[in-house]
Amino acid sequence: MTQDRHFAFKKAQVEGFVKKEFQRYFGKGGRISIRKRQRFMERVTKKVGKKFGKDILCLIDFTKQGFVSLVSPPHTESTDKGKLFNSFTHPQVAYTSHCVERFSERTQTMDNCIITLDSYLDEALLTYGRHEGYLVSSQGLFAYVIEDDRLVIKTYINFELLSDDQIRKFYTHDMAAFLTPDMISEEIDASDIILMDELPSGDPDQRA
Repeated sequence: MTQDRHFAFKKAQVEGFVKKEFQRYFGKGGRISIRKRQRFMERVTKKVGKKFGKDILCLIDFTKQGFVSLVSPPHTESTDKGKLFNSFTHPQVAYTSHCVERFSERTQTMDNCIITLDSYLDEALLTYGRHEGYLVSSQGLFAYVIEDDRLVIKTYINFELLSDDQIRKFYTHDMAAFLTPDMISEEIDASDIILMDELPSGDPDQRA
């Protein structure tokens, strides 16, 4: 019950802050240009992260009906691993405070950390079961443990920090799933990696 009151109080604080910022920035309204809207959304999102915490969900938009916002602190709990932050979009996932801090530091994400982690995890969850204790995304690795029928994400390791051995271990199989359009060439001579069914027929040197 105390936790629920704290959640409601912090949510009301953030909502009040966003409304005051809107009034301070635009006054009584009038026509607001797209450029001003974008600057306001970026500015206020950063201010919310700095004032209330990088874990706060703060989404701002302008519709035909006017200014709208969605704000929410994450639900948290204290455990022997420290504070856990519940995912916004994955009911059976929680992040350790260590994971949130490392993710923020390694991706330079200073606001909306939890929802951004959730978006990275969307891809990584597809690899569940392939590597015990790890989930793999195109951006990096998530280390996890299973506790009380949920995934507890312990930390995030971005791709640039992985060793050559780790890259071979985690990205050799099903690597095509992580290839983005800008990484794919239609010319074989311009390719560093050639899929087997793309090899020219009758070319034993390339198949060796």
